[in-house]
Amino acid sequence: MNIELICNHCNNSFITLYKHRNKKYCNQECYLAHAKEHKAFGRKKDGSVREVRKCVECGNEFIERKKYERKICSDECRTKWNSKPENIKYKLDKTAEAMIKKYGTSSIFELNSFKENRKQLLINKYGVDSLMKVPEILDKLKATYRKKQLDTLIPKLEKHNLRLLDEYKANKNGNTSQPYNFQCLTCDNVFTSTLLGCGKIPICRKCYPTIKNSVLELKIRDFLNYNNIAHIDNNRKLLNGLEIDIILPDYNIGIEVNGHYYHSDLHGKGKEYHLHKTTLSEENNIKLIQIFEDEIILKPDIVLSRISGMIGLDTKIYARKCEIKEVSKRLSQQFLEDNHIQGNCVDRLRYGLYYDKELVSLITFGGKRKVLGSTQSDGEFELARFCNKKYHTVIGGFSKLLKHFIKNNNVKKIITYADIRWSGLNHEKTVYSKNGFTYIGNTPPNYWYLDSKRFNTRHHRFNFRKDVLVKEGYSKEKTEWEIMQERGYDRIWDCGSMKFEFLFK
Repeated sequence: MNIELICNHCNNSFITLYKHRNKKYCNQECYLAHAKEHKAFGRKKDGSVREVRKCVECGNEFIERKKYERKICSDECRTKWNSKPENIKYKLDKTAEAMIKKYGTSSIFELNSFKENRKQLLINKYGVDSLMKVPEILDKLKATYRKKQLDTLIPKLEKHNLRLLDEYKANKNGNTSQPYNFQCLTCDNVFTSTLLGCGKIPICRKCYPTIKNSVLELKIRDFLNYNNIAHIDNNRKLLNGLEIDIILPDYNIGIEVNGHYYHSDLHGKGKEYHLHKTTLSEENNIKLIQIFEDEIILKPDIVLSRISGMIGLDTKIYARKCEIKEVSKRLSQQFLEDNHIQGNCVDRLRYGLYYDKELVSLITFGGKRKVLGSTQSDGEFELARFCNKKYHTVIGGFSKLLKHFIKNNNVKKIITYADIRWSGLNHEKTVYSKNGFTYIGNTPPNYWYLDSKRFNTRHHRFNFRKDVLVKEGYSKEKTEWEIMQERGYDRIWDCGSMKFEFLFK
């Protein structure tokens, strides 16, 4: 979504993306002029020293940190500088000088011979053609890297009153997504987490049972305030004591942010709680949107984009101006991860709408899912995903993509589901009812499992079916829920889904 800002130097308005809403200057010239006027040079808060330099190509001034050697102001000037014959010769001479210093020769042919000789020496001495394959050297490099990572990590943990109990195993990519055991120095609680949590530091759920809803709601409130959308916060009157975090009275929309800890089964929010709240809201003419904690933390832009579309702030594109194309699996996967709240899925057919050669809308179809207990049948499809580019609405896009799919495939039946958490309970207002789908009914609420030591992550129930748990050695006499509680898991419920069907005679 594009927004309009005012330049702090020239006071002219300029257009930029919403994610750049803190931008203060319309261009580099204004930034440089403002810095000169206010003497904004010297040491900054991050400890770096900046200075004004002249570009060796165009002579214009630009700002750069003193520790960097950059002498050219832009890529355009760099291209011009590199194309000059004297500069080409200068670069070749510098390259030859570096090769002589490192390899003793400036000839690529001699260098290849040198590399082959070195490989042969390594094979004769160690039995391998690379030092990185020598176990002793590799272990030494890993130990050095691990020590360097620990020197950075330990002070951060100490600052948050945490201690790492396991040996830290950092790989060459710095991946810290594997679980570790931590001890909270405040309450002595031992828990498991990764180093990729909120703020990249784990959270003790005993000291901080959940991230405060006010923190989770802050992004939404900031977005509404920025766009001058009237809202009522923490209303308890409408539902007779039950709280709705945010109400948009001009749009009859309520927004509820559900922290995993306090909205879990073991903390009193059972199977019917969230659905009951949505039903009460519908009775009071409010469409209630219920957002889980991990959605607002991991996919804030998608959440804000969904809200933006509901209140009409999106950029509008007409489907008649778009071109339909089949979309590759790789591009579809990336588009869904960037724009759909549920991310990627298993599918067979993918079609997209392109506007000015850019993918702006995507629909995907697959066979019936095993997780729903269905069997595959020819001509029967499930509409798996449909979404537009963030902060964009493609008017007529769904209808155009659906007709194209039906025209180019042997289709007997299409089923699809709408998440009540986002769609509400009025099936007539969904895009499916408006495009000829028949409303079948609502499915019961579904649940996700939550690791009691790491409430910020939801795990799909399909991975913890009873037959799988029994194979792992758990008792047949116990229910899946009883076994999962023994393993230290809680669960959280949604509102179920509306099921739709499109039949062809």
